[in-house]
Amino acid sequence: MSAVSKAHTSMSQTHTTEFQFKDFLAPKYWFTWLGLGVLRLSTLLPYAWIIRLGSGLGWLGFYLLPERRRITRTNIGLAFPELDKKTQRKLVRQNFCFATQAVFESALAWWASEQRLRSLVRIEGLEHVDAALEKGNGVIMLGGHYTTLDISGRLLVLYINGYVTYKRAHNPLFEAVMAGNRKRYFAGLIRSTDMRSILRRLRENKVIWYAPDQDFGIQNSVFAPFMGVPTATLTLTARLAKHSGAQVLPFYSEQLANNKGYVLRVAAPLENYPSDDDITDATAVNQVIEDQIRRAPAQYLWGHRRFKTRPHGEPLFYKPRRDSSLRKYSLLLGLVTTPVIFYSAWQAWLHKDRHYLTERLGLAHYTQGPFDIWLHAASVGEVNAVLPLVELIARRHPHLSIIFTANTPTGGMTARKKLPANIVFHYMPIDWQFAVERFTAQVKPRAVLITETEVWPNLYLHCFHKGIHLSIINGRLADNMLLKSHWIKRVYCRALEEVYWILARSEHDRDNFLAMGAKEQYMKVIGNIKFSTTGQSKVKPFTTNRPYILAASTREGEEHLIAECWKKLAPEKRFLIIVPRHPKRLSQILRDLKPLDLNIAVRSRNEPITEHTQIYLADTFGELNQFIAGSQFVIMGGSLKPFGGQNILEVARAGKGVIFGPHMDNFSNEAALFVQYDACQQVKTDAELCATIARLLSEPERANALGAQGLALMSDAGDMAERYLMELETLLPVFQPNSSTK
Repeated sequence: MSAVSKAHTSMSQTHTTEFQFKDFLAPKYWFTWLGLGVLRLSTLLPYAWIIRLGSGLGWLGFYLLPERRRITRTNIGLAFPELDKKTQRKLVRQNFCFATQAVFESALAWWASEQRLRSLVRIEGLEHVDAALEKGNGVIMLGGHYTTLDISGRLLVLYINGYVTYKRAHNPLFEAVMAGNRKRYFAGLIRSTDMRSILRRLRENKVIWYAPDQDFGIQNSVFAPFMGVPTATLTLTARLAKHSGAQVLPFYSEQLANNKGYVLRVAAPLENYPSDDDITDATAVNQVIEDQIRRAPAQYLWGHRRFKTRPHGEPLFYKPRRDSSLRKYSLLLGLVTTPVIFYSAWQAWLHKDRHYLTERLGLAHYTQGPFDIWLHAASVGEVNAVLPLVELIARRHPHLSIIFTANTPTGGMTARKKLPANIVFHYMPIDWQFAVERFTAQVKPRAVLITETEVWPNLYLHCFHKGIHLSIINGRLADNMLLKSHWIKRVYCRALEEVYWILARSEHDRDNFLAMGAKEQYMKVIGNIKFSTTGQSKVKPFTTNRPYILAASTREGEEHLIAECWKKLAPEKRFLIIVPRHPKRLSQILRDLKPLDLNIAVRSRNEPITEHTQIYLADTFGELNQFIAGSQFVIMGGSLKPFGGQNILEVARAGKGVIFGPHMDNFSNEAALFVQYDACQQVKTDAELCATIARLLSEPERANALGAQGLALMSDAGDMAERYLMELETLLPVFQPNSSTK
């Protein structure tokens, strides 16, 4: 008896359960039953009629299935770039016909008699299977996802009864019927991911049919050429051959012209396979499948996304699929369209910025690209933080074109005032899909640098799709993001999966990004860019004939708390300047302070500072650094009540001592560093705040010492922008020689 005949006698339990008719009576299965009934009846037709029926329905599907047509057209365009568009379109149409015929061929495989099937097939190369089985290590029949996939398996078992690997169908009824029928004629079914079962059968000297030409992502895959395209290719074939000693025999199947049936070919085993190189082995596997495709280019299942996974940073070939969390995000964003339009219009009117409204809504005519770098910072703080990096890039890489965006009018004012003259400024559009696509289509950025915590899912996904290298710099992710609802976290995870690089400001932020789904291999910790020494001219301090203490960026409830301490202390000669985080709160602040009966002057009303002034309310924009520079020390707002704190680095850069409260969640790393360097006074209670203010008022040398320590800390990390640029020059292709768009 031949080795093939011996293999034919081997039978085994499959990995599927027995079909139970009663499990599939629910209405959701009725259409599937109808389809299966049509397929069953089609097997009664003559073979030539079945092929014609499949061709006719395939021609119809070509026009009725636009998404499948786009995928097929994309794949054929990639695989056969040498063909003109007319020839490619003809090939796409032919492929639809063969793919639809494959559905009816599956019905033949499941329900046609053995006698009928034998009349449709001839097989070549069985001697290679005999020779391989004689070696006793099993055989891997290396197939591909040809349109003859199902019928070829059924025809093969007329000669070789082996095992087949498979992936479960999404429809439970279809899966049950398909698996149940395959169970009847194969020795067994094995999940394509079940390496242990496959190895066990190979070591039993069985035949395994295996088709590795599907895109399961980069895990357990390498990029190897397939039809001239770097393609994610599973390494499992080589691993199976290596661990089992099995020989790998190329297996080809093809539908013959003129209704002549099918030819099956088994080729000689792959030579020098496996090697010690995954890419070499994956290339050999792809070449086997490519050889058959070149013989019958229309008889491959081009309708699946074979080139879905791309090398890092390269554009996608297919439109990315939007999962339920992204669809929900876009829906909610659409529902707030009207309030967003009114708010944007109000902000534009309030700040007398006519560009703000149209640019934020994505309706403006933006500066035409291409631009090498698009750099984004949300508001004033982020703009100031990233300015040293912008200046450094412009100075070191003058050939690179840069566009800068912000979200807020105050951020826009700051950017226009401080950016180098050759850098273009626009407001970033709101994260509506159409606005993002319109903006990027006009400015055409090659690389995007997003500062800190700005995560906009539609923008991130669009850049990923187009191969625009979007990276996060000075990456910061607060702990409370990890406590958000599941769908919000899913949206963040989906966005962060597509980021080219994340350069985080601390190890803690790095861990938070990882917890939200960012890829560890594309993440580095650089440090806080806000430590960078700016190239801007020295800030001119606010001066008056009386010394003052500054309460900076205060929030609701903090003005009253600080003013109450100030009234108790009643320091002679000195007065208190309060700069609220949101100047529009002036009326509320005045109401809160009225019971304290203090002498208050308001800057926006041009009220003077007199010898009797106790508090000066500076409710204006863009002057905070001047007030910091002229103060004796600073009380940092946003930290005395649970608002997450504010940036204390500008205070240290000015050489001033700083007091802050217990709520520095958003700036916890900076706060810890200041405490470590003895560059601050952190207070826990209201009483401790009053006592600390009193101490620094009575001991000005202590306040000066805190400021000196803060200045030393800033000096030690003053090259942070340089560190960021060094990393960016290494990681981003846009910084490589001869890469500019110009």
